[in-house]
Amino acid sequence: MPTFIRSSLRISPEINCKQIMKTADIQPTRRDFLAAAGKFGVVSWLGNEGITGRSCHAAEDLQDPTAGELQFYQLHVEPFVKSSYPVHERFDNGLAEQRVVITAKDMDRLDWEVRPEKTSWMLHLPEMVYVDRKRFDYQVGMQWKRGATGWSYTDCPFRNLGGRWVQRDGKFQLDEGAEDLPAVGTIQGTVHADALGAHYEMTLTNSSADVLRNVFFWIDLGHYHAAITGHRPHLRVGKAWLPAQEMPPAETHVYYPAPGMVDEYRTAPQNRPEFHAADTELSFPGVVCWNLTAKGPLLVCHCSHDAMAVGSNQLWPCTDLQLWFGDLAPGQKKTRTGHVFIARSDLQTFARHADSILDVLALATTGKHEGREPG
Repeated sequence: MPTFIRSSLRISPEINCKQIMKTADIQPTRRDFLAAAGKFGVVSWLGNEGITGRSCHAAEDLQDPTAGELQFYQLHVEPFVKSSYPVHERFDNGLAEQRVVITAKDMDRLDWEVRPEKTSWMLHLPEMVYVDRKRFDYQVGMQWKRGATGWSYTDCPFRNLGGRWVQRDGKFQLDEGAEDLPAVGTIQGTVHADALGAHYEMTLTNSSADVLRNVFFWIDLGHYHAAITGHRPHLRVGKAWLPAQEMPPAETHVYYPAPGMVDEYRTAPQNRPEFHAADTELSFPGVVCWNLTAKGPLLVCHCSHDAMAVGSNQLWPCTDLQLWFGDLAPGQKKTRTGHVFIARSDLQTFARHADSILDVLALATTGKHEGREPG
């Protein structure tokens, strides 16, 4: 039977803020609210918000009159190179090291499609990197290790691999000698899952003698094995959630500036057609897909407070975001985070709680960032 993490989220963020502030005995500003709530721990605050580990049975949930609830699937994360989960053979190529397989508990099959592979999502950590508008291309060299709470890799060489990837027999491979190129830095990555979803951290250290400018990581969440969850992306502009297919420019592959990131967005390579939507600034730093499936309404969200841009590629399909690192001086290190969660919910229900969920995610990453500019 499917297992969900149920979230009532019936109490408004303002009421929760006052409750926490009363206990913490400080003024309820948003910045202090997050800091104070952090004293209780994320798990405790999730409990205050109504998120529990209760198991829900599908037959009961379909008749559940409490339409205001969110039910989060318990996720599992595992590096592709360490996983035996059945995925399409096309993913077993030179990019395998950067991929993480995400699965949802008790969700082997999602829709009516008959295929040998089971339902899963593929997260690339990272897929590629840009530095000062130059594509450093797909990065590899991840040596994943299991930890107490998840998976991680350290000291992955960060190199300019632009133009060094080739396709052999339809699969991406590095050309000869590319792995001997000098590194200009190192990448560290971690990923784990908890009651809310899957969470990742990316750390970049500049080991070169030069400033690395306008750096961003391209993080791809592929829906290839669960395509029905990737074909209805929505983005929030102002207070409205709009289908990506109806947002200008109405194309299959477009990214939009995250909240407050228009100037940074303009540093992206303008020769790439995906980055020409600077006039449409989003008000939520993520992309949300939802659809009606054989299991009812299902919603997938990929978001980050550190996003420079978010969007989707409907031809794959995938929902991506670009993590903004900005400038790194020689020896400098910065860490950025992102989140994926899957819920049995429609968009209307999610929209009522989107900002509360962002607050929870902010708590989860408070104090973990190195090199973060105050904001």
